[in-house]
Amino acid sequence: MKLVSPRESIEREREAVHTFAIKIEESLQVISDRAASRVCEQVPSYRNNADSTLREDVAAHCHYVFKTFVRSLMEQRPSRRAEFEVAATYSMRRVTQNIPLADFLQAFRISQMTLWEMILELTADHPELSAAATASVQYVMQVIEAGSTAAAESYIEAQQYLLADADRAARDLVEDLLAGRPPAMGIRQDSLRDAGFVQSSKIVVGVGGTVDDTGDKRVIARALGQAAQAGAQGVVTIRGTEIVGIFPVSDQGSSSLLARLRPVLQAMNQNGLQVSFGTSTVHESLDDVPKAYREAAMARSSRYAVPGVHSLESLSAFEYLVTRADETARRLITPRIHRFVEEDDDADGLYIVTLVAYVESNLNAKATAAKIYVHSNTAYARLDRIAERTGKDMRNFADVLDLLVAVRLLAPRRASFQFPARASGRFTTSG
Repeated sequence: MKLVSPRESIEREREAVHTFAIKIEESLQVISDRAASRVCEQVPSYRNNADSTLREDVAAHCHYVFKTFVRSLMEQRPSRRAEFEVAATYSMRRVTQNIPLADFLQAFRISQMTLWEMILELTADHPELSAAATASVQYVMQVIEAGSTAAAESYIEAQQYLLADADRAARDLVEDLLAGRPPAMGIRQDSLRDAGFVQSSKIVVGVGGTVDDTGDKRVIARALGQAAQAGAQGVVTIRGTEIVGIFPVSDQGSSSLLARLRPVLQAMNQNGLQVSFGTSTVHESLDDVPKAYREAAMARSSRYAVPGVHSLESLSAFEYLVTRADETARRLITPRIHRFVEEDDDADGLYIVTLVAYVESNLNAKATAAKIYVHSNTAYARLDRIAERTGKDMRNFADVLDLLVAVRLLAPRRASFQFPARASGRFTTSG
């Protein structure tokens, strides 16, 4: 029996692996089609996808990855990361086809399992290649490692690119509408349709942000956008220091939109992100966006320091008039009251908070105490102190109203309030 040298043994093994690689290459299309069929059968987002070209595209992606494996097997070297650069193209398509990342990676694993099953089938048909099949395991594992990493990274990169592109498109669209320029270009009109707008759409505009101008506005904008898309959609974007949303509404009005937005803001508030979001009245068309924007900004300004959704329709006539006040109205405030409001606002706002609670409590001192969690004697003492510093009678509704207007104009962040259903106009000691 002729002895085989180690060199000859290695050479024979290399030849066997090369022959095995050729056998796999001859079956690449069959393997690719089988893998694509399994992916589209087993992964829900592939199975239920509306894109009729998806299966063919998956087969092409599998063929490319399997070809990379065959190449590394023929050359008997590890797969190179650069060989998977084309994965970015397929990743971009999967993002646009609404395939989640988890499903994308599951599809990759299914395709690799299909490849391995085909390797076992070839081994069964050609026992003399069993050693070569065993040697191919390391190359399969290298393809899985390099390929899945490249696939995940390129998917995330594609997703971020598309999100950034969508953000830019939304921002440009909102700017056009705020400038009174409804889109005339095909691309912008497509964006409107994608956001749920049609020619006859009635609209509501929202303007918001955190009450202290902190927090990640992207998180807020994304949450508001998702809430809107649960119904009639809309477009939401960050514009400078504020978040602006334009939403289509039905003939029934804005109640369903507000009902979707309120739980979102409540959840943010519970998680420490206090967001104030003002909304306009319902307007007849996109031509009215500039006017609706001003209304939404006014609604937010009226309750600036109060988290939640604030519709312009919920404002009282008094709140509306005070919100509209100009510099002349501020000059009509007496120096004494001006000084009181500014000093208290610069401090801790203790007296302003008490005054607002007093108005909300129908000028009832005991109810005021309960509202701000202090003893009734403390509430009386604060009200007396306000009267002393301002020269106003806290039992006189007109005087209290003057103070309230001054606070609302000079310290709006502290003066968000709601009038009670009925005001007694009396300074009472009873609960």
